[in-house]
Amino acid sequence: MSFTKLIVLAAALGLCTSSVVLVDSGDVAVVYRFGAVQRSLTAGLGLRAPWPIESHEIVDVSEVRRAEPGRVRMLTGDTNLVDLDLVIQYNVSDPVAYQLGLAEAEATLTSVVFSVTKDIVATMGVDTLLTTGRTQLQSEAEAAAQVLLDQHQTGLRVDAVEVREITPPPAVLDAFKDVSSARGDRETLALAADGYASKRLPEVRGQASQRTEQAKADAADRGARTAGEVARFESLLEANRRSPRSTRSQLWLETAQHVGRVVDVTPLRAGTEVRISTAD
Repeated sequence: MSFTKLIVLAAALGLCTSSVVLVDSGDVAVVYRFGAVQRSLTAGLGLRAPWPIESHEIVDVSEVRRAEPGRVRMLTGDTNLVDLDLVIQYNVSDPVAYQLGLAEAEATLTSVVFSVTKDIVATMGVDTLLTTGRTQLQSEAEAAAQVLLDQHQTGLRVDAVEVREITPPPAVLDAFKDVSSARGDRETLALAADGYASKRLPEVRGQASQRTEQAKADAADRGARTAGEVARFESLLEANRRSPRSTRSQLWLETAQHVGRVVDVTPLRAGTEVRISTAD
């Protein structure tokens, strides 16, 4: 075999080899034809025309990428300053758009996330951000950033926006710690007051119920005695109308008996006179 034939055979073999595209699991091969995207190849063995007619780029679409842009200072809704340390996790959702999109995809992603995060922080108070608002901030920033990334056709998908740390600026950190300590003391006192109230309220309600029932019983007893006295008076009045003398004699006798009982119980002092008049 001549040297020329060997060269031709080697060139043909090279062209055939360059036409074979081996795509690993989790990757996608974007095939270009004369510089324009023609198609994409998924995992497995694929073919393309030899270079310079076609070429390809392998894009990893399974890797969860991570961007750590560092701390940034933002203004809250109640005009306080906070320092946020963000971590962004993302991956490639559209390899073709990713290849044809912006040259600095990660820088664009970081700028978008910072932009939407600043807008959200500007609507929240510093107390909320430092206590219970972190989850809300992360979820809203993730959703808003994805909308902008889709509008710019970056081919990126945000998996998570994590607020790794959120703190006041160092110059006012001590003041914020004092406020946080005072808030903790207030909550402790409030819990103690609630505990005391939950303990005392049943006792007070029980005492109030007992006194109410006793008052009702006393009222019923007095009402019964009053009704009896009224009935007795009406009976005496009717008897007096029928026989005044007999009624007065009966009243005198009852009074004398009552006085006698009192005298028996409480001896009279020497020289004390007891006069009972039976005059009409």
